[in-house]
Amino acid sequence: MLGTEREVDHKTLAIDILQSLNRASSRMDAIREILMHLKRHLKVSATAIRLQEGQDYPYFVFDGFSDMHIEMENSLCGRDSEGNILVDESGEPLLECMCGKVLRGNTSPDQPFFTEYGSFWSNNTDNLLADSDPAALGETRDVCNAQGYLSVALLPLKNKDGTIGLLQLNDMEPNRFSEDLIWFLEGIGESIGIALAHLEEENRRKEVEVERRRLLYQYRLRISQLDTLYRISKIHENKDISLDETLNMIATLIPGALQHPDIAVALLTVEDRKYPTDQKVELGYRYSAIIQSYGVVLGTLAISYTEQMPKEFKGPFLEEEIQLVNLIAETVSRIVEQSKGGDWNRSIDQYALVMDKDEISHIMKLVVEDTAIGEMDREEYDINDVPTDTSQTMDSYIKLSHTLEVNRDLIQKLKNLLSGE
Repeated sequence: MLGTEREVDHKTLAIDILQSLNRASSRMDAIREILMHLKRHLKVSATAIRLQEGQDYPYFVFDGFSDMHIEMENSLCGRDSEGNILVDESGEPLLECMCGKVLRGNTSPDQPFFTEYGSFWSNNTDNLLADSDPAALGETRDVCNAQGYLSVALLPLKNKDGTIGLLQLNDMEPNRFSEDLIWFLEGIGESIGIALAHLEEENRRKEVEVERRRLLYQYRLRISQLDTLYRISKIHENKDISLDETLNMIATLIPGALQHPDIAVALLTVEDRKYPTDQKVELGYRYSAIIQSYGVVLGTLAISYTEQMPKEFKGPFLEEEIQLVNLIAETVSRIVEQSKGGDWNRSIDQYALVMDKDEISHIMKLVVEDTAIGEMDREEYDINDVPTDTSQTMDSYIKLSHTLEVNRDLIQKLKNLLSGE
């Protein structure tokens, strides 16, 4: 039994652990806090949690164990002389030592060192190894005992699907645990297992949502680029405007096709003429594509941002933006070439940025899903009940409404593309 100086305040420990689980944003944060609380309340030498990773159950987080211990005990999988993982008759990896028995549920409550819940505990591993029936104890590595840990507790972490990991508590002194404490920790372990599974599920859901929004953002940018190319094509088809007007209109369109249109600038230079003619912003970091006719360089098409932006494919620009600028520069080269008497019959929709109907349909599906989510979010607002002084709530409502309007316009544009309009 625990001495008076080592009595554990079960209620406080349980509250600390459950609060950590409730406020944690990731499994790593939750487990670090749980081990901190356990070590502080129980005053044991070392704590750790193992979680499944592939076929093995390595230490996910640990506190107090030596590097040598972690290196020797991190993997539980048995291996043959060539390093291949050993498996049982059902094809499951053979997990070694007492940790493996607890994780696989190969425990017997008839033995004093196992519980009905499936935990293992010992208050003196020296006596355990000396006095226990080897057949009942099974094959063990004895690393914990060799490193001086006399008190050892291994508790399975379970959820509705089964055992997902293991909680390990080690101490150098004997008699650190009691039946009541092990029973209490088993209950805490079940709560930890369920909460960790929920956290993992929530993190996966967030990752899927982030990826969905990333794809939607990329597709919106792609639609914007495609729209810009079509508008350039229409400008070129208009025979009633001069070359200067054509080039000026093309250069003016380009910032709107970049990922940060509000701070994007473009400058088209052809034979010492600059477009747009009212461009006053000094270009910072830029990417430039060459304008040429019959192998003679006539100028450049440069893009830039007026503010410092994160590094992407080339400087602050995405690969898609670089492709777009190169394509527009090629288009301008052909327009200038044609104005000088050349023959240009290639259509802009022959280039790689034009999407097929399958891709357009996929984009539309993403946008429709995003719109449906936004509509559900907006239903949670009752604009008549929003106080006039809650500007943040009102701003959120306005931004959400604007996003939905943009989505509806995008859906219509995609429908037009599918129908060939």
